Amino acid sequence: MVLFDDVLVIAESQIKAWADYPSIKEVTLIRDAFGHVAVLISSTSSDRRALEKSLEQLSVDLQNALGYYFSGRVYYREKSKQNDLEKEIVKEIERLRHQSNIDGTCTWYVLERTIAKKAWLNQIGNRQPVWEYEKSCAGEKPKVISFYSFKGGMGRTTSLAASALILAKKGYNVLAIDTDIEAPGLSTFFFDDSRIVRGTVDFFVEYQANESYAPDMLDYLIEVDDVSLKEEIPGGIFIIPAGQTDEPYLSKLARIDYQDIKPDGMRNTVVRLIEHATDFLQQKGKNADYILLDARAGFHDMGGVVTFQIPHGIVLVGRDNRQSWSGIKEAIALAGTTQIGRIPFVLVDSMCDVIPSIAKQQRESFKAQAYSLCCDLYYLETEAQPGIEATDEPHTPVYIPYNPLLNEEICLYSDGSQETTDQVIAAKNALCAKEYQDLVQRICAWFGSVSEEGEECNVKTE
Repeated sequence: MVLFDDVLVIAESQIKAWADYPSIKEVTLIRDAFGHVAVLISSTSSDRRALEKSLEQLSVDLQNALGYYFSGRVYYREKSKQNDLEKEIVKEIERLRHQSNIDGTCTWYVLERTIAKKAWLNQIGNRQPVWEYEKSCAGEKPKVISFYSFKGGMGRTTSLAASALILAKKGYNVLAIDTDIEAPGLSTFFFDDSRIVRGTVDFFVEYQANESYAPDMLDYLIEVDDVSLKEEIPGGIFIIPAGQTDEPYLSKLARIDYQDIKPDGMRNTVVRLIEHATDFLQQKGKNADYILLDARAGFHDMGGVVTFQIPHGIVLVGRDNRQSWSGIKEAIALAGTTQIGRIPFVLVDSMCDVIPSIAKQQRESFKAQAYSLCCDLYYLETEAQPGIEATDEPHTPVYIPYNPLLNEEICLYSDGSQETTDQVIAAKNALCAKEYQDLVQRICAWFGSVSEEGEECNVKTE
């Protein structure tokens, strides 16, 4: 029995064994949402009618080899009598396909027609971030950073909150957006749910219904203003929560386009939310310097869009175990292939050093695995690859030791009592520890915002 995993390999083998394969200049394998395969052939043969007859035999061969996985359709680009529908089908296939390999004089393409997970598939280096990287480096536009972990509970949102605090402590204005809308949690760090009016989910449903939607950003943006937290933090922190998780929340969530019914619908919606927020802050004289995006964990559509199609840099948070590496591996690969240029990233070994006696061994294990994956999937063969002991490279981890204080619910706002105020101060101090400062230093370095000593980001000056 032929299984899904083997279909494209078998189809390629059958086509290469076909008698007229030497005259073929292009082959496209098209696999639909149900896994059925069709083929588009382009040939250099001058005898079109003879080749059309030969294609009938190829169709029989593919049917015998693939069984129910063969759709029965073989398109011939140079077909002598091609109707208008066939012409449009061929044109659409050629528009959407991507090159997979070259076999002698024949170029092979693949087109996967999926229902979802498009942000994780077929990312072929044609994407631009939300705006030009150079504009962010020059300070003309905010620097957009996504925080991603394959598994939940890795400390991703904690790392984002720490980065926001440290950047604001250096005088930067930070906008943090919760796009983890199926398991929201960013806002709980900074304020009570009673302050939430609207959030990411609300913008999605309104914008999808009406692309001219002009939101009142006062309903979306919440400034972090707790006195005990803001002490010695000159920069502003602004949060767009996922939304108010009340009774209508699930109904709104169910209408968010995870299947990308509109081309790039999900990406465009997130971009518009970012643009509205930055424009609003600019009008208020509080220009955002950094935008931090809390991405959905796992192989999720929203997580893929936010992590790879929008940002100028990525923070990948994980641990040294098989479950975590299985997803981080895909993320490293896509960081190198989704956008026109490779997306810079930093790996965070989160909550490490739980057992002191083996802490050093575990750190070395994490770095070795990171180095191997970067060499295989990210570093270019045409460039000199850094050694494993090189510092400040993508494979060089930032180690965040386990802190029991941060393993509980983190509350960065006080009810006015001395007890909760002390708790806020303790949590703030833990989140501004050296390890998180090292993470922020790596982020700043992507944009040239590093002091000559290399110890910290340059403090913003007006």
